[in-house]
Amino acid sequence: MAVYNGEPYIRTAIDSILNQTFSDFEFIIVDDGSTDQTATLIENYSKTDGRIRLITTTNSGQTSALNTGLSY
Repeated sequence: MAVYNGEPYIRTAIDSILNQTFSDFEFIIVDDGSTDQTATLIENYSKTDGRIRLITTTNSGQTSALNTGLSY
């Protein structure tokens, strides 16, 4: 998942994925250079759930961020 300044929505998005019945996955989230607290919120989730992996990049747009996620 790619996100940029998604602070108001990131908790809902992450909770939605984590509450699925299928639980054997790695959730790669690319923070595309957010200037709000998005990366901090994701980092806090990753500390309590090992399936979440945060990748931070400089802001380069959604397509680039998604391609970065695919490379991981």
